[in-house]
Amino acid sequence: MRLSRLVIIALGAGALAACDNTDTVTDPSTPPLGSVRFINAVADTGAVDITMIDQIDWSAKGVGLAFRSGTEFFPTEAKSRRVRVFPTSTNITVTSQILLDTTLAVAANTRVTYLLTGSARAKNLRFIAVTDETAQPPAGQIGVRLVNASSAAVSGYLVNTTADALPGTATFASVAALAASTYANKTAGAAAIRATDVGSATVNTSVAGPTAPAGPTGSFPSAGVTQAGTNFSVYYFPRGVAGSPNNALTTPVLVWFVDRNPCDAPAVTGCAPVGS
Repeated sequence: MRLSRLVIIALGAGALAACDNTDTVTDPSTPPLGSVRFINAVADTGAVDITMIDQIDWSAKGVGLAFRSGTEFFPTEAKSRRVRVFPTSTNITVTSQILLDTTLAVAANTRVTYLLTGSARAKNLRFIAVTDETAQPPAGQIGVRLVNASSAAVSGYLVNTTADALPGTATFASVAALAASTYANKTAGAAAIRATDVGSATVNTSVAGPTAPAGPTGSFPSAGVTQAGTNFSVYYFPRGVAGSPNNALTTPVLVWFVDRNPCDAPAVTGCAPVGS
């Protein structure tokens, strides 16, 4: 019995020694990164999955991304990235179909939206790169621009509410198809966009910008038209294509996307928690 106990003690001591001598494993250094977001502007097909297939780590993706919707920004390794687009489905025969196989450039320390556009029926899908602004707007203001995801030029009017009359001059005049305007600054507060065909006074669609949600006392400020330091891209999407899964979407719409949160840059007023 005493011998057995000694053996057990010796084995335990050996196990502890083995643990003490285990080599320390360190994480590899973080590679150069850019920020990537995907937005789906394909009007003639259903939801899609967008996947970077060259590696798993530091990769952007979109799962079940419906027409007119987008992802968050993903920290993404900066280099040439191979990307595939598939139809979203639980049927392996459907979801294994490749709608697009391409490479995208990701630059370090940049923020970019890759807008998926074209026609699934015509098999000419492609990505359009839209560079997003990370610089802080002037104090007390927000930045807003119009991105045209349709096939014809449009004009946009930055106003306070969707009921406001159109100003004499468009804030974003004649924004070409698949192009972005420059950012316009506006005092933080109520804001809306109204869009027309170029040269027309008939409003195609209007939408108010999202207000910043109230967080708990001491929390960082949230993005919203009421929160200074926020940048937005407002995307103008066309109607859905007849006979497609988007058949019921019979009018164009505008959708607000946040390009920059108010605390993205260091030393921004109001971005330190209370008591820090």
